[in-house]
Amino acid sequence: MAKRLRAHVNPLSMTHEYHFDGFVNDNPMVVDVGSCKGEFIQALVDRFPNKNFVLFEIRVPLAQRLRSMFKDHSNVVVFEGDAGLNFKNILKPSIDRGVMVEEIYVNFPDPWFKERHKKRRFISSKFLSESSSYVSAETKWVFQTDQEFLFRETVEVLEKSAFNQIKYFNAPPYGVRTNWEVATMREGRCIWRMEFLRSRIRGN
Repeated sequence: MAKRLRAHVNPLSMTHEYHFDGFVNDNPMVVDVGSCKGEFIQALVDRFPNKNFVLFEIRVPLAQRLRSMFKDHSNVVVFEGDAGLNFKNILKPSIDRGVMVEEIYVNFPDPWFKERHKKRRFISSKFLSESSSYVSAETKWVFQTDQEFLFRETVEVLEKSAFNQIKYFNAPPYGVRTNWEVATMREGRCIWRMEFLRSRIRGN
């Protein structure tokens, strides 16, 4: 079984709030939550030079590495800390200006196995309830994990939320596999994937 080499970081201990007025253009945005070493988002940045990218990485050393990796890309910004706490602060100013958030990726998040630690997960009922008020019904969320129990529990949370338009798929988005996915597949283990949308509310 693939070992999780990354250190656990409790997002609830990260209380710093960030604010972002947006990019200098109104190009569509792609969000990556938990960018790790950046190999996945690097492929998307190379493929879509006319899109803007917002990267969240809770581990400061990795966030610093990402900033160095994308230092010559004016269409990429990196934020460390708790993505859940800062999600609205970072995205809503652009959304209010009419900028489209096209895709949000949550790739191989920490599963937080223990029952008492579930509140640390990024996708929660509380987070989805708040996000439903400003995230567009056209914004596609992509969730990937190597933990079947986490996948099924996340589906249960989604089905009870406004983000209950769920579609399962098999191949990695754009054919891009993360390093973690490659290592997992070498061991013959499964990857669980889905995309989901917010239900349309009052014609939105």
